[in-house]
Amino acid sequence: MPRRLLLRDTVRDRLRDGIMDGTFAPGEVLNDKDLQEWLGVSRTPIRDALNELARSGLVEMEPNRYTRVANPSEDEIILAMQTLGVLYAGVIQLAVPRMSQRTAASIAGGIDKFADAIERADHDSIRKLGFPTFELYERECGNAILVQLCRESVDGLAFKIRAKRVLEVTNVVKLVVDLRELAEATREQDADRAVAASNGVFQLA
Repeated sequence: MPRRLLLRDTVRDRLRDGIMDGTFAPGEVLNDKDLQEWLGVSRTPIRDALNELARSGLVEMEPNRYTRVANPSEDEIILAMQTLGVLYAGVIQLAVPRMSQRTAASIAGGIDKFADAIERADHDSIRKLGFPTFELYERECGNAILVQLCRESVDGLAFKIRAKRVLEVTNVVKLVVDLRELAEATREQDADRAVAASNGVFQLA
């Protein structure tokens, strides 16, 4: 039987989407009354949802002081990229050898488009292509525990990796080269080569 969607979950998803798409800016204070008016719900599901978002790193809370959208520092961007890199290394190592050639070609094409967007500094396309493309590796890895761990972790980490700020703190030329290498290794279904390229992408190399 499908899990019944609770009001808290609906509120959490709407707040999450608002944070991820920029409706709520980094550092913006989240006022309970304003959120009650916006969402049309009572305070309890809002507080429950905010507590969950705080655990995932999207919200910062200090009792009796503030509740606000997280505002990652530049150091946190690199740390978040490296943490994602560790997760995705395992996903890619498992996924690349077991996916079909057609799937490998499709994912590689998405990586190439992602690299193109980075070269153009097209922030909207980077946001739309980046994590959804890497999620395709998750679907193919065959390890449900690893997939669950990724899904529980990626939101907070992805929020720290804003497109514009990533381009400011990374070597863009090298990033594009590593992405092209990841695409080619995926096409050829060479797992070790793909992981090495992914390590470069996520600042582990």
